[in-house]
Amino acid sequence: MAVLIDNKTDIILDVFDSLATPAFILDATAKIVSLNATARTVFLYSPDNIIGRNIGELISLGNDLRPEIPTLLDFGPHEHLQKETTGGTHFESLCKKKNGEFFFARVSVVPYNGKDRKVVIMHDISTQKKLQQRASQRSKELSIFNTFSKILTRHTDIGMILEETIQMLLSRMGVDKGWVYLMDDEAGELRLAAHRGLSKALLRDVSRLKPGECFSGKVFASGRRLLVKKASEDPRVLYRDPTIESMAGVPITSKGTMLGVLGLGSGERTSFTSLDIQLLKIIASELGVAIENSKLIAQLRDKMRQVELINEVSGIINSSLSIGTVFRIMVSELRKLIVYDRASLLLYNEKAKNLIILALDTDMKTILKKGVKAPLETTSAGWVIENNLPLINEDLASEIRFPLDEKLLREGIRSTISIPLFQDKIMGVFNLDSTEPRKYSEKDLQILLPVAKHISIALENAFLFEEISREKKEWEKTFDAITDMVWIEDDRQRIIRANKTLFMKAGLLAFQVAGKQCREVLSRIGIHPSECLCRKTVSTKRPSFQEVKGAGGNIFHFWAYPLMDNDGQLYAVVHYLKDVTSRKRLEQQLIRADKLASLGTLVAGIAHEINNPLGIIAGYSEALLDRAKEKRLLAVEEFEDFPEYLDTIHSEMFRCKEILRSLLEFARPHGGTFRRLDVNELIKEVILLVNHKAARLKHNLELRLNRDLPKIAADPGSLRQLFMNIIINSMYFTPEGGSIVIETCTDESRGVKTEIDTVTISISDTGIGIPGDALDKIFDPFFTTKAVGEGTGLGLSICHKIAEEHGGTIDVESEVGRGTRFIIKLPAGPDRSDDQTSRY
Repeated sequence: MAVLIDNKTDIILDVFDSLATPAFILDATAKIVSLNATARTVFLYSPDNIIGRNIGELISLGNDLRPEIPTLLDFGPHEHLQKETTGGTHFESLCKKKNGEFFFARVSVVPYNGKDRKVVIMHDISTQKKLQQRASQRSKELSIFNTFSKILTRHTDIGMILEETIQMLLSRMGVDKGWVYLMDDEAGELRLAAHRGLSKALLRDVSRLKPGECFSGKVFASGRRLLVKKASEDPRVLYRDPTIESMAGVPITSKGTMLGVLGLGSGERTSFTSLDIQLLKIIASELGVAIENSKLIAQLRDKMRQVELINEVSGIINSSLSIGTVFRIMVSELRKLIVYDRASLLLYNEKAKNLIILALDTDMKTILKKGVKAPLETTSAGWVIENNLPLINEDLASEIRFPLDEKLLREGIRSTISIPLFQDKIMGVFNLDSTEPRKYSEKDLQILLPVAKHISIALENAFLFEEISREKKEWEKTFDAITDMVWIEDDRQRIIRANKTLFMKAGLLAFQVAGKQCREVLSRIGIHPSECLCRKTVSTKRPSFQEVKGAGGNIFHFWAYPLMDNDGQLYAVVHYLKDVTSRKRLEQQLIRADKLASLGTLVAGIAHEINNPLGIIAGYSEALLDRAKEKRLLAVEEFEDFPEYLDTIHSEMFRCKEILRSLLEFARPHGGTFRRLDVNELIKEVILLVNHKAARLKHNLELRLNRDLPKIAADPGSLRQLFMNIIINSMYFTPEGGSIVIETCTDESRGVKTEIDTVTISISDTGIGIPGDALDKIFDPFFTTKAVGEGTGLGLSICHKIAEEHGGTIDVESEVGRGTRFIIKLPAGPDRSDDQTSRY
């Protein structure tokens, strides 16, 4: 299909080609009549294959591509349009390439050449959309984790934890049903421990489930997470609720043990994603730890009640968590009541099905030493373990019931008494042996049974202590493995514990940190917060947050979390300090890049349209100025002010052209040549150009140039413009008689080691400074604090762009009334343009 394209159309398409932006020209029926080279490259169509097609084949306003888009062309209302203006329509849409691939784009439809033509421009924003989705998911996860941590901190009762956790998940994830099943080991079935949103009819059927039964039972039996997208059609859902369409379930485990199931339900199909499942898995894992901790706390409370009832001997037995110490004290007290020649404590190994001598007290010569193992089948102790009953051997010389007891007889043992050590499970055997026959009786048994009970408690306490000690070490390792700075303060704001990261950042040892105030440690890191978060958290008993800046320009996120006891009293504060400098800079770069992209689109669209009328005005104003010099016109009294007016029009018109030129230079890449040059020499050239202005303003220009500065690869014209803009800007804001210092150095000269050598140029002045609320905006296009008519707001934006084009950075430090310092850092690497030609 042949289409006639005028020169103006070629110019428009070329403009968008220079911006690497696909552009189409449409007729009144939404058919493509022309497109630029970028559009052909992006959409993979040749002109012959695409000209004459309806633009709806490339753009989607909903879930499907639509061949007709009359509302788009008429600029009428449409549910998918995000913005309508008198100059065009803008919306976000999926765009389809010839090979079937899609990408997300910002589409602009602008009237062109009357009402029979329109220009469609497409900006690929797929990366931005992905970042938005990731940020949204991350925000949701952080919200859930923060709230969940507060729930775990606030409660020790597992019922309250489960109820509030479900309520939190429903609120944060936007669903309406949730449940938790816990395994009842005695009944061998799952019990509904907490729920929200389930109907009464459903509760009658699902209050208890067998492993493998229905949705939650299958999650528990398989030990794997399960996602049902259409519950009404899934056979794994035995008891159906018509208000539940999609379900997500994850097992609750702790140390590899299945404890229960966490599940969520929604009335919408495919409501849950794999990221949601992963999130639920983490929550379920933490619930497992909370459940185990709750069980452990309950067990410890039972033990404490038992300890209150023990007698003097049992008090001695429980005076130590070392089973060896307890055994020695216990047998020394037992000697007062029962005579024995050998006392031993054997520990039962359930996996190996044998016994091992854990402790021994005797003066006899024996081969039965500590650590010796014995089988169950052929020993008295083995029979006691298997039957969980005490056993008395009255005389081994008259009857040997178990073959290995013959070894005892050979060592001189004639009678024995063995008591099982049982505490929820069989743990071992406590033995007393005597060289006298019939030494032990039922009377001795009645004395030893309560003692054995407390030995069992002592054993269990020793094992629990060992487990808690191991978990404490694991917690300490986890605490020290955190790469951010974390420390805990008591209620008097004194540090009681900190991780290794804080020690390294503050340059202190562990004993030097303990007892210090929060402000002391922060000042060593270079942070001076205006308000101490400790006091705020202690007074409000709520978490607090503050963003603080370090002395080196680093940005930190500073949190304080209260730790409360069961009575609601605050006993400690957890501080968390995270360096977010790189993330903040990335956010600022993304925001600035978005602004620059928008500005480039705006400038490219209006530059050529404005230049033509400005040229016409310039021509007419010059002609009128020449005519105004005629003597006969000057003699007319009414014409007296015309020359002045015309001169003002002429000068202001050229000022407009100058602003437009700056805009074009800012929006388009400059064609410059990179070559190796000496920054010091370039600065000296700039100083020669501004010396006269500095002398007029009585400014003192001081150069502190490092002679050993390496050469850099750069475009001298661009760098000259960068230095000139900043120096003139400093002159403008520095009162008469002030000082401006230009200094150059390298990282090595400052004692900083980096992988890439960097040349640093700092320009400092003694001016009025920049207010804090304006400091983050000074590199934004069109932002200026100068008086109206004295600045365009593009100077520092152009400087920032030039620094980025050279692979460098530009930062600013300022204090109101004290002056401002610009820091430009440029890489001192090899020449980036081997053939010494233009970069573009």
